[in-house]
Amino acid sequence: MFVQFIRQINRVPVMKSFAVYEEIKKSLMRGRWNFGEKIPVNDLIEEFKVSRRPVMDALKMLENEGYIEIIPQSGCKVVDYVKSEVLDQLMTSAGLEAFSAGLAAVNHTDAEMEELEALQANIRKDSGKLADKYFYFEYNQQFHYQIAVMTHSKKLLKLAMQMWDLNDFFLLNLVDHMKFDVMEQVEFHDRIMAHVKARDKANAAKAMEEHFQSYINKLQEHLP
Repeated sequence: MFVQFIRQINRVPVMKSFAVYEEIKKSLMRGRWNFGEKIPVNDLIEEFKVSRRPVMDALKMLENEGYIEIIPQSGCKVVDYVKSEVLDQLMTSAGLEAFSAGLAAVNHTDAEMEELEALQANIRKDSGKLADKYFYFEYNQQFHYQIAVMTHSKKLLKLAMQMWDLNDFFLLNLVDHMKFDVMEQVEFHDRIMAHVKARDKANAAKAMEEHFQSYINKLQEHLP
């Protein structure tokens, strides 16, 4: 019992750090700070009513994931927007997602396919909600999560999940500056789903690449 108690005590700082990490990440996703803007560490300490350590631990996690930059003797800031780096992030993700779609076409079960079809049917019923970009990106992650599950590869699922949030961080904070048709993306999902259902590996991968390329094209066209 004593050993278990010590373990629980030792976990508290970690749990605090992770809770702070989650809240700061949500704020980053929702554009609380602009690209390149300084994040006042003391304000975060006051906001979360914690000591400096959980905040700094959380910021280090976010730096490792590519959201912020910690500057010695200065503080920290949101990463600068660099178009070439955003495009590189999306192109890397596109390759991984295309491979996942092809593998899902080969490995999916009927039950998994039905779950994906139900998601698409429900989103078309609620298509009016897609005007809210946060609702759209949540739905988009659900779709890609189901595709990743259908690969039956835990490693691919883990890699894909690591990419999604950073993709969405950039796109959520840039999408208002782009001409962005959410229904076009839903139609891309329909095509991906049809090829996966038909167990057409090559065209499932191709459709997924085209889905990502549409984001890349809009970034290239509309952003400096």
